[in-house]
Amino acid sequence: MKHIYLDNNATTAIDPRVLEAMHADSGPYNPSSVHHFGQIARKLLGQARASIAAYFHVKPHELLFTSGATESLNMILRGLAPTGHIITSNIEHSAIYNTLQQLPHFEVSYLPAGLRGAVQPEAIAAAIKPHTRLIILTAANSETGVKIDLEAIAALALRHKVPFVVDAVALLGKEEFQIPAGVSAMVFSGHKIHAPKGIGLTFLRDGFKVRPLLTGGDQEFSKRAGTENLSGILGLAKAIELLKEELPTAVERMRFLTERLIQGVGSIVINGEGERVSNTVNLSFPGISGEELLMNLDLAGIAVSHGSACSSGALEPSRILINMGIPHVVARSSIRFSLSRNTTQEEIDHTIRVVNELRARMIA
Repeated sequence: MKHIYLDNNATTAIDPRVLEAMHADSGPYNPSSVHHFGQIARKLLGQARASIAAYFHVKPHELLFTSGATESLNMILRGLAPTGHIITSNIEHSAIYNTLQQLPHFEVSYLPAGLRGAVQPEAIAAAIKPHTRLIILTAANSETGVKIDLEAIAALALRHKVPFVVDAVALLGKEEFQIPAGVSAMVFSGHKIHAPKGIGLTFLRDGFKVRPLLTGGDQEFSKRAGTENLSGILGLAKAIELLKEELPTAVERMRFLTERLIQGVGSIVINGEGERVSNTVNLSFPGISGEELLMNLDLAGIAVSHGSACSSGALEPSRILINMGIPHVVARSSIRFSLSRNTTQEEIDHTIRVVNELRARMIA
C-alpha cells in the first residue's frame, strides 16, 4: 500500500543532505574540551552558528542552540523577572499557553484571535499597559496555518519599547522572511524543516535579557548549560542552508498543492479566515466525525492530523479552534493537512480521491 504523509507540521522527514552533514560529528567531539578533538568541535560549532547567522542576518552570538522550541520558549518565559504584564493570544501553542498558565505572578492578557485566526495589531496596541513587559505570539498557527501580521506587530512593539517574542516554528521553511527590528527573540525547531529532532534555535537580540533555564557550565555564552548537540546543530545548519536553494520554489509548489487539495475536496469549511502559510490548511467536513475520517485515511495509507485530542478517553475539540469561536460540531469534524516540499501532485490527487470516497461512504 502506498503511504502518503501529510502531517508535516508534526514533524518532517530528515533530508538526506542533512544526514550527510551530521556525519561530520563522527569523533569524540566536545566543544568544551581544550585538546585537538575539542578544537575540531569548536570549529564545527562556530561554522554552523555563523552559517545560520548569515541566513537570518543576525550576529552569531545572538543565536543559542537548545533542544527545541519548547525549551526555548520556557527559557524566555521562565527567565523573565517575575512581575509585569504579558500580552499573548488565546490560540497559542501549548508551549506558550500552558507555560503561562504555570506562571501566576504575571498578569496575562489572552487576546481573542476570532474566526480570522490571528490577533490584529490594533488589538495589541489597545492592550498595552504602562507595565507591559512582553508580547509573545506565534508567527503562523501550527493548526490552521494562519499568520499574524509580523511586520506590523514588530513595528508596534518597537514604537512602544515592549519586547516582542515570536514562535516561528511553523513559519520557517514555509515562506521567506526576515526578522524585523522590533522582534526581541524568535524560536525555531529543527525537526519541522527536515532536520533532526532534539535540536532547537533561539535568536536573542542584544539587549534582551533572560535568566538561563539550564545552569551549570558556560556553554552557549553562559545562557544554556550542557554539552551542545553538535550533530543536531550541524544538521540544523544544513537544513537552513538548504532553504536558500529550495525557496521560494518550494513555497510556490506547496501553495499550489494546498489550493488544489481545497478545490478537490470541496464542500468544506476552511478554519481560519486569515492569510495562511503555504503548506497548511485546516478543513472541517460537515456531518462527518473528524476522528473517524482520520482513522479511515490512516487505514488507506494517508497520514493527517485531527483537530481534536483524546483526554481521559473522551474526544475533546481543539482548544485553538474552539477559542477562535468555531462551533464544537464543526471543530469535531476538522482535519489538518500539512504538506512539505517533498509532497507531490500525485499524492495530493490520490488524497482527494480517497477523501471524497470516504466522505460519500460515511455520509451515506
